[in-house]
Amino acid sequence: MNIRSIYLFLIVVLSLGLFFEWSSEKKDEAIKNHLLEAQSPAYEAKDGFVVIENEKLYVVVETQTGYIVETRIKEHLVENIDGSLGYRVFGSSEDGVFNYYFKSGFEGNPNPSYEVVDIGPGFVELRDNSRGVFKRISFLEKDYEVSVLDTSSNIDDGRVFASLRRTEGKALDLKRDALSGGMMNNGSYEGVAISHDGDPYETYRLRNLDESKSYLSRSGWVGFIQKYFFAALIGSDDSAYLYFAEPKDEQGIFKMGYFVEGSSLDDGVLKHEHRLFVGPKIRKDLMTRADNLELSIDMGWFWFLSQPMVWFMDILNGYLNNWGLTIIVFTILIKLFFWPVTAKSFRSMANLRKITPELNEIKERYKDDRQRQSQETMKLMKRHGANPLGGCLPLLIQMPFFIGFFFALREMVELRHSELLIWSDLSSPDPYFIMPVMFGLLMILTQRLNPQPASMDSTQANVMKYMPVMFSVLFIFFPAALCLYTVVNTGVQLIQQSYLYKQQGALGSE
Repeated sequence: MNIRSIYLFLIVVLSLGLFFEWSSEKKDEAIKNHLLEAQSPAYEAKDGFVVIENEKLYVVVETQTGYIVETRIKEHLVENIDGSLGYRVFGSSEDGVFNYYFKSGFEGNPNPSYEVVDIGPGFVELRDNSRGVFKRISFLEKDYEVSVLDTSSNIDDGRVFASLRRTEGKALDLKRDALSGGMMNNGSYEGVAISHDGDPYETYRLRNLDESKSYLSRSGWVGFIQKYFFAALIGSDDSAYLYFAEPKDEQGIFKMGYFVEGSSLDDGVLKHEHRLFVGPKIRKDLMTRADNLELSIDMGWFWFLSQPMVWFMDILNGYLNNWGLTIIVFTILIKLFFWPVTAKSFRSMANLRKITPELNEIKERYKDDRQRQSQETMKLMKRHGANPLGGCLPLLIQMPFFIGFFFALREMVELRHSELLIWSDLSSPDPYFIMPVMFGLLMILTQRLNPQPASMDSTQANVMKYMPVMFSVLFIFFPAALCLYTVVNTGVQLIQQSYLYKQQGALGSE
């Protein structure tokens, strides 16, 4: 193997990483300047729009159409700076390429022309007298939920509907998180999800939605799935719904939502109150709002490990009140929990380390007789209880947890802008490269403890030698929270291994 080629490869990757960070900073600065120049919305009908708000949300309504055209989540800022505006779910990009909005009404009268009849900080009422339709948009008791009441005095208007409509592409402020969060954060699921009687969570990626989908169900919910924040229409237990998801039309708009089957009549008036959630994807919160709504948090292949991890970390954070510290304590507890299994593996490796000189002697003595060399090696290892594969066991045990933890940490909105000492955002890569370097150093120390197999040739030895450098470069692009977990995990394992080696008398072995 050409070592210079390895060095050149690592230099190129590191340079790309530094360029990526520089580009992200420039993009962040442009976004920040745009936000600071933006005007705060006025609480009156102005230029065809009106804003209503509560403690968590403000909502922009287009008065003529009754569409909800923009929402901002007040407690979750676009930028972690004073003066930044809240995170958007609904909205349009400045260049007009991306558009995401909410529409509701009646199947037989889908496009009335409204006028404002009443307005306040927390509600707006719209009416089209010529068509006999009325709409009231207000907030429900739960902070991130909006009530949209549609009524019509014309029973020929047919079924009530509500829909979410968006174009393709990464949604608005998610672009900023994709840039600052590193390339490992860009693979989050984006698509449509429907929860109905036949399936608690049925999903389709937008690019794969090539035909209409529909499901008749009571209760349930529908939503466009994206990272950290999303919107969902939540059905009522008292009504039956025809949920639907449609591929993009000629204007490039994807549509999903529901028709209310058997819309209620009250004194001859058609009416239905829609329940719209717009907010952060916090698992314990989503579980209180609707059945299976927490499944909108994409936990990947090992969701059955990720979900209990998030549940337990949330309990820990209730006491520690710092997500960075929670990750550290959680990782230590995981290592202690698996200590009986890893200790058995370390004992096997300690025995292998102690007989390494004898293994090397056998290798040299029978270098021209591979079969005899293998036989003598196996006899020696069996006699001393050494297993060359023993070191693989801790890795095999930890790998599903590492993957599960990766998906959990990547999707946890709680980590966004979460601080630990000098790190201001654990959902983004370490801007100081401290944790990737620490991980590389811990790998080097771990390698010195592990016995080198007698059968390893010089090429394999060089690959192992430079493995810590390769992993350190890779971890430049990982979220800081995942790097923190890996550093603590590797550090605790190094302490455990050193302790057991000392106990077994293997630290002085060569």
